[in-house]
Amino acid sequence: MKNLILMLAVVLMFASCTNVDPTEVGFKINNSGDYRGIDSLPTVTGWNFYSPGFSRIVTLPTVQQHVVWTSSMNEGKAVDESIAIACQGGSGFSINVGLNYRVNPSKASKIYLKYKTSDLESITQTYLRNIVRGSMQDVSGTITVDSILNNLPAYEHAVRDLITNRLSSEGFTVDNFSILNQPTPTDPNLQKSIAAKIQAKQDAETSKMQLQIAIAEANKKAATARGDSAEKVINAMGEAEAVKKIQQVLSPTYVSYIQAQRWDGKLSQVVSGNGGGILFQMKQ
Repeated sequence: MKNLILMLAVVLMFASCTNVDPTEVGFKINNSGDYRGIDSLPTVTGWNFYSPGFSRIVTLPTVQQHVVWTSSMNEGKAVDESIAIACQGGSGFSINVGLNYRVNPSKASKIYLKYKTSDLESITQTYLRNIVRGSMQDVSGTITVDSILNNLPAYEHAVRDLITNRLSSEGFTVDNFSILNQPTPTDPNLQKSIAAKIQAKQDAETSKMQLQIAIAEANKKAATARGDSAEKVINAMGEAEAVKKIQQVLSPTYVSYIQAQRWDGKLSQVVSGNGGGILFQMKQ
């Protein structure tokens, strides 16, 4: 009988014992206790005994948590959890986001006392999601649709800073917040308008490029034409200079000398008129 009682005591003792892992922060809760402040909630570590029905040990993980709220069926939950926001003017987007955060061990008791649960998944999908969505809306409500599309990184940074401040006061440390892809307009007409604007911008860029190519080709042809014209002018000037030099050299004496060099020794059969001299018969 004594052995049976001893065995039951041992079983009961270990059934009411739990270990608080180093990656967790734990609290010993007296079910009849009245915790009026954070400091009154004692933290525990390692192996701890408690009396079932009278006390319990609750823990919160302090390792980094990762959650995504997206419309993709392949990431996060297989449902659309993307966050919808409205911009200045009423139009808005559906945005896929990701959040990395941790429980701040020094503020873990505040988390438990405020939310009255140690289920971090439940806290994340309700309270933290609302804080993230509210922060995104607070920023987007002050800017236009074009501002978000044209300055998405700036919007992302502004939201991250706001979420970091708000979750810090709740007892959480934000490691990262990111927009996972291009926001999707919630209004089909806005989607068409954005697509048309993007196409118009692409067409304008194409026209600008084509204009630059045409200008470059025209400049190339003009340069070639100027080069050809300059070459002709230089050649003409050279020929004119050559003729000028020849004219300067061809004096009457030099011409007579050339004629004498070419004379074949025969008198010409033709006599010039008016008593002129005899024409030489030149060698061919």
